[in-house]
Amino acid sequence: MFKIQSSVNFRIFILVLLLSGFLIPIQMVVSLVSERQQRAVETAEEVSSKWGGSQTVAGPFLAIPYKVYKEKLKGQNGEDILIGEDGEMYFFPEELNLETDLKTERRKRGIYEAILYGGDLKIQGNINQPLVSDFPENTKSILWNNARMVVFVSDPKGLGSDIEFVLNGKGKTFQPGSASRIFTSGLHSEIKLSESNAPLTFQIKIPIQGSNSIHLAPLGKKSKIQITSDWKDPSFEGNLLPKERNISETGFQALWESSYFSRDYPQVISSNGETSFDTILSSCYGVRLIVRADQYLKLERSLKYAILFLGASFTLFFLLEIFGGKILHPFQYLMIGFAMMVFYILNLSLSEHLGFAFSYIAASLAVSCLIGYYSGAVLQNTMKGLIAGGYYLGLYSFLYVILSSEDSSLLLGSIAVFLFLALLMHLTRKIDWYSFGSRKDTE
Repeated sequence: MFKIQSSVNFRIFILVLLLSGFLIPIQMVVSLVSERQQRAVETAEEVSSKWGGSQTVAGPFLAIPYKVYKEKLKGQNGEDILIGEDGEMYFFPEELNLETDLKTERRKRGIYEAILYGGDLKIQGNINQPLVSDFPENTKSILWNNARMVVFVSDPKGLGSDIEFVLNGKGKTFQPGSASRIFTSGLHSEIKLSESNAPLTFQIKIPIQGSNSIHLAPLGKKSKIQITSDWKDPSFEGNLLPKERNISETGFQALWESSYFSRDYPQVISSNGETSFDTILSSCYGVRLIVRADQYLKLERSLKYAILFLGASFTLFFLLEIFGGKILHPFQYLMIGFAMMVFYILNLSLSEHLGFAFSYIAASLAVSCLIGYYSGAVLQNTMKGLIAGGYYLGLYSFLYVILSSEDSSLLLGSIAVFLFLALLMHLTRKIDWYSFGSRKDTE
């Protein structure tokens, strides 16, 4: 007598419905991982705010105020009234060498951590003496005595107190604040320009600390930027890749060399001109200190395979039904699916305390043993329970290989899906689906 529970079409429909329903808990776990990841980011930003954030340094450059006539009007008595405006001219170095060696540390707050760095930024180079012809036409006056040497630093909290500045062989002192119209933060030093045409040579050492990243602006007509660090996972950023770089387990070295032809602004600009602050910052080169595939990223990547793993799991038990003659209830499939969801929650919670590798092993063993025990009970066959447990251990082991092989993860995943599909087609090639539920063995 035909029974609806033994109908192959009906059971496949139920399994597809269950798989579709599991998209909801999968999305809930994805949201939980994102929430914990955002909390980690906020904690890192909070630690960084008291130490120093991502640093961007531009300079040094010479800033000179000026006043310029814009138009001439006639007063009520016929007198001339000159309408003008104030501005600043910025003179960038002819040669600029920047060098820094960053020492990193992991600073923990609770279960979260931030990547911090500190080191000396050494700057050398020269700036040509400004000429009157460098200023706009109709310039009324040039305030030579109010000239300043400026270094822009995005987060002054990361500046140390032991700053050294030598200009033309004489020691100078920096003051806090850029005192500049375009560059809003940093350091400045008031200087008096001589009538000599000799370039202004400078040597600067700035103790600087920050977090996550550092970017340096190539303001020189010829710029050379060198960054070294003990961090082994750098991500180089900017318009140009380093000319030379060396990455090892003990850290990295990177060297940029460029000319002013590789950027979108000249050597002399005006605060009233077309060159904006963002244009200058867009020319920066630098490095981001990344944590390669941390636990949140790995969990996020593993969840992309969740629906495939559920499908592979349901396929296993469906085949055990076919070859074993034991029909499982949809509730039993539901329990197995929820056990797989618990794997991700266990892995997430444990990894925040014990690290990803140990947590993954513990969660995969726990879930594999649980499903193996449950399978042996519902299928009334200990051997099938052991097969199910081993099957899940194999799935989770292969998933770990995919997560560890970042560059080859898509290749390995696609090959695994193909091989699994090929095996499934081979095992089911002789099944008479219209007689599903009968005890007749397929030949």
